[in-house]
Amino acid sequence: MTRRAARILLYGSFTPPDFEYGWLTWLRRRNYTVLPFPRGATVKRLLRSRWPQRIGWRFAPSLLAEIESRSFVEAARQFRPDLVLVVSGNLITSRALAEIKSTTAATLFHFYNEDILNPLNTTTCLRKAVSYYDRFFTTKSFNVDTLALMGSQAVTYVPHGYRDNCHFPVSVDPKDRKRYGSDVVFVGTWERPRARMMEQLDSFNLRVWGNDWQKLPRKSPLRFRVKGRPVYGDELARVFGASKISLSFLRKANRDLHTSRTFEIPACGGFQLSERTEEVLSFFEEGKEIECFSSLDELKDKITYYLKHESPRLRIAASGLERVRRSRYRFTDRLETILNVYSC
Repeated sequence: MTRRAARILLYGSFTPPDFEYGWLTWLRRRNYTVLPFPRGATVKRLLRSRWPQRIGWRFAPSLLAEIESRSFVEAARQFRPDLVLVVSGNLITSRALAEIKSTTAATLFHFYNEDILNPLNTTTCLRKAVSYYDRFFTTKSFNVDTLALMGSQAVTYVPHGYRDNCHFPVSVDPKDRKRYGSDVVFVGTWERPRARMMEQLDSFNLRVWGNDWQKLPRKSPLRFRVKGRPVYGDELARVFGASKISLSFLRKANRDLHTSRTFEIPACGGFQLSERTEEVLSFFEEGKEIECFSSLDELKDKITYYLKHESPRLRIAASGLERVRRSRYRFTDRLETILNVYSC
């Protein structure tokens, strides 16, 4: 007898660049009954403009969590899910989870792609709720033991991935190369260690795209390289496709050993030059599918070499693209892992 597909209450962000959007689309195509609950939507409806939201986050985060959680509990009561899958539930309280469990008997899963101990990303509300989930999925291998010590009932390490709805090679014309291209590019949020390293790359044709780069010191040589905005979806693919070398810096505040960018760059057909870690090298073969560096001197040497040697650069980019496709590194592949755990 065929098992009925689970009714899933999915909490997350559902704009096309978000992997939760890809999850929602994938689940519906496979005839799952899914109710999406947009993260933060309740708070945004209550506090309609940005400034009240910022004040609330700063001075009354627990109140915002209670507001969001009440609405989430009501959605669960009405929908009666078999599985509640929460992505980045910083606004979902332990009391809400206990109430959902008692009234619906649903299995409670949480997927988190940040460092659970990073106060820049993780709220006290989420840390207190860890033990209320039946299983916690983390993209941080070093968080597995931490989450167990925090009371998690079960923890599974699931790597990052890429979104095949927006990360794929695109055709790049001369206009795109002028608008998006450069010899060396970095796409990501400002962080002091990566900014300081890129300040030493002033002799190269470098462009930087992303958030928070206004934090650069006024005299930083990197200021002239920053495009001043993030890029997503089609634009992100064009940046990687139009640029010769795409840098992949890991975020120190998050203690990253790999990130979603590890997979997004090759998925878009880009040549990836990444900080070297054992995790990165567990996904790609260095010198064949990716290139890596561990110091500023090595970074400069490899940029210089691959700008002069197009054939090996293009060969590595093509092999990286083939690897992500062959190895099932999509975020929907990660979702299948989660659903397989649920089915066991």
